Parts: sequence; structure tokens; C-alpha cells
Amino acid sequence: MYIFPYEMLTASIHTFFGMAFILAAGLHLKNNWMALKNYSSEKKKGAALPFTKAFMVVVLVALLLLMGLYVEFPPFSSVYAWGNAFRNEQLGKSTKTNEYEHILLQQALGDAAVAIEVKKGAAFQYPLFAVWAEDLEGNYLQTLYVSRSIATSVFKYGKKEGEQWEPAVLRRPEALPRWSHKRGIQAADGYHLPSGGTADQDLDGFTGATPHNNFIVSSKLQLKSLDTARIFFEVNQSYDWNEYYSKDRFPEDKIYSGSGKVGQPALVYTTVVDLKRAGKKSYLLEPLGHSHHSGETGELFPDFSNITTALEIVDRIILTVDKLTPPAGKKSLALE
Repeated sequence: MYIFPYEMLTASIHTFFGMAFILAAGLHLKNNWMALKNYSSEKKKGAALPFTKAFMVVVLVALLLLMGLYVEFPPFSSVYAWGNAFRNEQLGKSTKTNEYEHILLQQALGDAAVAIEVKKGAAFQYPLFAVWAEDLEGNYLQTLYVSRSIATSVFKYGKKEGEQWEPAVLRRPEALPRWSHKRGIQAADGYHLPSGGTADQDLDGFTGATPHNNFIVSSKLQLKSLDTARIFFEVNQSYDWNEYYSKDRFPEDKIYSGSGKVGQPALVYTTVVDLKRAGKKSYLLEPLGHSHHSGETGELFPDFSNITTALEIVDRIILTVDKLTPPAGKKSLALE
């Protein structure tokens, strides 16, 4: 787990043997308590001392190690940071700091650099999300980022073969329905989702793996002749049932009641950005509404009264836009 990307099987084995080790250590202490008590004390001139010097040194070293890990003292944090960066590199991600994963979309083209900084909330459990731009009239402009599973319809844990999970194509219209309907491309099966196992041409260069921590996505926006634009962030998480959005809430809905992977609907956040001047500006995205519970439509519902933990998937979303000034004699990428 230190040098390889997160795998459910590896994590399960790690957890099992960790619990087994703790149980074995507890039984060892119970069965050898008197012997350990004698080892940890010594007699000097007829008087029993509570602890041996060696025992005190071991305890002191253990406390120093724990303190170093807790305060993230450089030698300890550096070892963790190296392993974290090595794992992320295998997933096409990099680590900007110890707290944020940095997803750099190197193939994205545009004349404005866009950074979406997301701080995870208390309910964050590897959600799917999409970021896109519209004009102020509500016309879809482009996708800035979408989770690779949605862009390809290929999910890592798609089907179970024996005891192993294998990647497979799954249709998840309920995952990010506001984005998919706004994008407006319908597949042969009627869903507004890519279906070819690879990202569609308009999404090429704008997809990435699902982050496991706080993250920053660096993308590009084609400005064309826009002075203002509205940026949207849609996020959804499987299995986040609550009292209202229970497993049997919509028994006649074949999507909601069929896949077993839904729960509370996707939430949509937004902000309006000013593109008239060059330079870097930051904006806080605010919750706008939630999507349809099974993705039947792209409708947005402003009522949050039945939404609970889904509002805790993200703590905050900050958008930074840096309008790039092309070198003298060159056109903007949006005009070429």
C-alpha cells in the first residue's frame, strides 16, 4: 500500500493482518504478563525499581516516533510524501502538497488556465464529478474535467469474475445527469453517456482518475469571444442513502432501484466568472441544486430539504481563472 495505487483487495488484506497482529499482541501480553512485568523491572540493593533502563529507552523512542509522525516532522513526512507521489504517478496524478493531489490535464487546450481546488468534506468517499462551462444563457460550452469512469463508462470494479473484480462497461445515467444532459450527446441506448469504452473526442484530454484526497484540477477554457461564463461542478457518490433517499424510495424506477449503486442525487455547484481582463481571479462555488435521482432528465431541483450527507462530500470548491495573454503576433488558441 506504500508504493502501489489503492486496491480494495490489498487494503482488505492489510486491514485483516493488522487486526490479526493486534489480536495476537493482546493474547501475548495476557499469557506472558508476569514475565514481561519481571523483564521491565529490576532490583537494586534489595529494592525493586519499577522499570529497567532498557524498557524506559524503548518507551521513550516509541513516544518520540509517535510525536514525529503526529507533528509531521520532515523526516517522517518526507517518507510518506515520497510514497504518496510514487502511487499518484502510476495513476497519472501528482502531489502538489502533502494535503492536495494535483491533476494536471496536459492535453487540454485553451486561452484561460482554470484551476478547480476541492477540499473534501466529512462524507467524501471517492465521488464522481464533472466540471463544465456554459454561457449566461445556459448554453453548454465545454467540459473542463470529468471522472474517467463516466467519460468511458468503464468502471474498475465493474463485474465479479469468481473472487476477483474486473473492469467492465456500466451505464450510470444517474451519476452526473446535469452534466450529461447539458453536454447533449445521446448514445444508441438512449443514455446521455459515452459508451465506446474510450472517451469521446470532445472529452479527450479532459478526464482523469478519481482523487482520494483534497485535490486541484488544472485545465484550460476556450474563451472565444466571451466576457463572462458560468462554471458548474457536479458531484455524486454511490451508496449514500438517507431516510428519504432509501433503497426502496422509487421501486418503479429501474435505474434507482436496479443498480443498487445510487442514493442521494448528484449536487451541482456554480459561480459566474469575469473574463474581460487578463490576470488571475478566484471564485467560490455555491450549491445551486440537485440533479434527478435516476438521471431521467437534466432538470435541476433547488430544494435541499431531503439532502443530508451529500452536502458534506465537499467542504469547499474554489475556482481560479487566469486569462492568458498570447505572445505578440500570435492569435489566441480559441481563435486559431
